[in-house]
Amino acid sequence: MADKETLLQSKTIYQGPIFEVEIQDIALANGVETKRDVVRHVPAISVLAFVDDDHVILEKQWRAAVSDFVIEIPAGKLDERDFDQPEHAVQRELNEELRLQAASIEQVMGYYEAIGFTDAYMYLYVARDLTPVAEELPQDLGESIDLLTVSFDEMSAMFADGRLNDQKTVTAFLYWAKLRLEAAK
Repeated sequence: MADKETLLQSKTIYQGPIFEVEIQDIALANGVETKRDVVRHVPAISVLAFVDDDHVILEKQWRAAVSDFVIEIPAGKLDERDFDQPEHAVQRELNEELRLQAASIEQVMGYYEAIGFTDAYMYLYVARDLTPVAEELPQDLGESIDLLTVSFDEMSAMFADGRLNDQKTVTAFLYWAKLRLEAAK
């Protein structure tokens, strides 16, 4: 049976605008004391944005953490405007990143992003019936995005050859594959 750890104390060693880092002193079930490094992160949303039943919009952007361009679905963190209503963040991110709005938004799942060291939680939404926005919101500082409209077959090929290596995008693709399997029955 799995044992629960006991938190003895914790100390925040870094506080930034997006996350904080805390060191925890932990007692294991057998009495041994150890430490845990934990990253506290605000919740976020990601969006599988459908152009039609066979096409979605992906983004290609530079990601400093991996020093490379990454192909991914639109996403963003929640802030004080939408902690209680993540759908607001969906519309904001669609506007900022795609310059589109969705008539239909559906939350399909949520998941922890890297449970071994962070509490970062992401909601996955599906957005449909996309139309251009009347008023564009400003993009985040330094945000430079190429938009790609891809078919399911094209995204499947990206998945198969490893070009989809971003967790939220892989999760969204697998959800889309599940939808297609259910529709084929």
